[in-house]
Amino acid sequence: MKNTLAKFVSGLLLALTALSWSAVAYTPQISDEAKGSRLKWKNGTINIALSSSLVKPPLNIKLESDITGAVRRSLATWEKAAGIKFNEVSSDKQSVSPAGNAGDGVSLITVAPTTENLLLFGGESSEVSAKTRVFYNRKGIITEADIVLNPHVQFSSDGTIGTFDLEETITHEIGHLLGLAHSHLVGSTMQTHQGKNGIYNLPQIASRTLSDSDIANLRALYGAKADDENCCGALKGKITLSPTAAANNFHVWLEESETGKIHAGTITQADGSFLLEGLSAGKYRVLAQDSGEKQKNRKRIFSGGELGEVSIENGKVAVLEKQIAFKERSFSLKYVGLYGQISNIPIQVNGGKSFLIYLGGENLNPNELTVSASTPFIKVTPNTTFKQDFGDEISVLSFEISVKLNAPAGEYSLRLQKNNGEVEYFVGGIINDAVLNP
Repeated sequence: MKNTLAKFVSGLLLALTALSWSAVAYTPQISDEAKGSRLKWKNGTINIALSSSLVKPPLNIKLESDITGAVRRSLATWEKAAGIKFNEVSSDKQSVSPAGNAGDGVSLITVAPTTENLLLFGGESSEVSAKTRVFYNRKGIITEADIVLNPHVQFSSDGTIGTFDLEETITHEIGHLLGLAHSHLVGSTMQTHQGKNGIYNLPQIASRTLSDSDIANLRALYGAKADDENCCGALKGKITLSPTAAANNFHVWLEESETGKIHAGTITQADGSFLLEGLSAGKYRVLAQDSGEKQKNRKRIFSGGELGEVSIENGKVAVLEKQIAFKERSFSLKYVGLYGQISNIPIQVNGGKSFLIYLGGENLNPNELTVSASTPFIKVTPNTTFKQDFGDEISVLSFEISVKLNAPAGEYSLRLQKNNGEVEYFVGGIINDAVLNP
């Protein structure tokens, strides 16, 4: 008899006070009993039950919010990205399956404030936006996944300040339902933080749509749609700090060679190896940097830099192995921002405009650092980098950028370089979006 296990996925709200609203979620979508295999559904056809609670939602959902429409649009967003299909059914069920070795076989999306749903949030009742409970077997095959929105926090579909956006929240949770883990790319829908409406004085709806990295990760599990002729290839690699020291827990990502748009990203394993799949054919720059978390076998934090350029071809696996000699890093980036606010979610810009950008972290000295963007479509205005006062516990810089009118929509990185050559990237910190930022 197959044993079925359960995992949680959550979105935690951080009270950043002087910073801003944000939310963080955590789950390793990896089956220990499946020996490290990625979680996925057996085939690309998935049955989803919409609870009747979506039709008559509780009071934490703003009146007249389009919750059923948000769910359906979110499902359609993921369907367009890869070879999957959702079969939607209605259900009178209100509660997610209890924790245990197996669920009830119904993958439910619910907003009902039932006892079982409330138990999911425990002491995090005011700090989480949603949770997904995933059941899977010893082979890493998902057998059920239930999504519940937190009955203790407020949601809307119209950008009401101080609420979570329904569609953005559900889109993120469906990614977990499909087997995706969190992404270190800040501009990804699957990144660990979700902003409330009103941060940067804007509605937080950018993650209703998927980044290229979200799409690549989904295609790695389920393959591209049958009519997608430009997908898929893969990149297999390994980076080392010396002949005997692995660059473990380094972030690795791809940027389009011509535009600088981020295409995909991952984190290196203990031996410094990495694998990126579901990639569209094309030429890419490969970049890497230390995650910033000290490891057992090394106490230093290293800078980032380019590893080289690769060509990805459909049906083929490119290989890149490199020993790096990055400098030790003495500063760090943690936050990005607009309009006098900083947080750990990306900022939204539009082509043909200029913006005053903030970066926050540790040891950021404007006299020692040069700011640039990963793309020729975004320029940092010379002589506009200044130190800002956000208190003694954080170091903040501001600078002006101009975005070209023809800048492609997508996610881009900001780069800080110290005079001695140390480099750190805020990966995916800028989203150029079709939604107008006033």
